[in-house]
Amino acid sequence: MSIRLEGDKRLRQALARFPAILAEYLRKAGEEASELILETEGLRSYPPATPANQPPTPYYARGQGMQYESYNDGRSEQYNEQWRTEQRGYGAVIENSASYAGHLAGEEQSQAMAEIGWRKLWDVTQEKALQVAAIYNAWVGKALRKAGL
Repeated sequence: MSIRLEGDKRLRQALARFPAILAEYLRKAGEEASELILETEGLRSYPPATPANQPPTPYYARGQGMQYESYNDGRSEQYNEQWRTEQRGYGAVIENSASYAGHLAGEEQSQAMAEIGWRKLWDVTQEKALQVAAIYNAWVGKALRKAGL
């Protein structure tokens, strides 16, 4: 199958520009949608601290590691700072590179982590699906207008 456009030079130019514009705008849509998802408490921002994060020792000091009576083991992986968004195709993938991320936001999350406020990334994504779709629709509309379509 082939489609041949004849005549309107402006339409042909707009259609030629559109793929590059769309790629740029879909990247922006992915970034905006990711921010919407990650702003949820229990993902990038930690849920409220529990007794496990407070003295007496040993306790886990967020952003530092396990605090013992005379030292901190320094093993925190800075979970809140390990979130990354990567554009793949027409969408975006959100990942956290901390070794324990799956136990806080992934399918391996334990009931205990859910009870103290950690959220599964997939659950939050599903909850915000309509808002994410609206973000993508808005950016596609902007791309169409910028291309002159």
